[in-house]
Amino acid sequence: MAKIITIAHQKGGVGKSTLALNLAYRFSNEIKTALTDTDPQGSTMQLKDIVEGIDILDYTGMKNLQTQPYDIIFIDTPPYLTENMISIFLNSDFVLIPTKAGVPDIMAIRATIELVKEAQAKKPDLKAGIVLNMVKPRANITEEAKEQLKGYGLPILAEIRDRVVFNNTFLSGGIGTGNDQQAIQELEQLTTEILNLL
Repeated sequence: MAKIITIAHQKGGVGKSTLALNLAYRFSNEIKTALTDTDPQGSTMQLKDIVEGIDILDYTGMKNLQTQPYDIIFIDTPPYLTENMISIFLNSDFVLIPTKAGVPDIMAIRATIELVKEAQAKKPDLKAGIVLNMVKPRANITEEAKEQLKGYGLPILAEIRDRVVFNNTFLSGGIGTGNDQQAIQELEQLTTEILNLL
């Protein structure tokens, strides 16, 4: 059965789709990887005819997803919490919660984390982690953000900086095709940390 990694945060603009696509590209270098979006209007589904190298699947429910012939499937989620989010978490192996380092984003993460913890109470082997995403260069707020995030009791993973190469992902075929070694290293670190937790 495919391992399921869900990327969730109730707030829009935290880079979920970009992160999901880059992680799917990275994992596809070694294992059979797919990507889907529980929001039919989501940007991920609109990439179906553009993206090469990864299969983008129509989301038809978790049961169908788990029987697909892939090693790993990434799920992008909408910028709001839906009724079926708990069900998605319960059928996932890992939930990745990206957030910016700003106070409103860190406050908004609470509802998503509460749902993850609710799912973990029913499924103790469900893993989860927070990634500081789209971090501005020389941002002093990052350490303060990490201190605040520690209070949620989930692992804080690699930091992903706000880089042009990430913003161009949808056209470029992932950051691995470029020359930004720092971006590649950040994604590599995140990949390693997710695998270690899985």
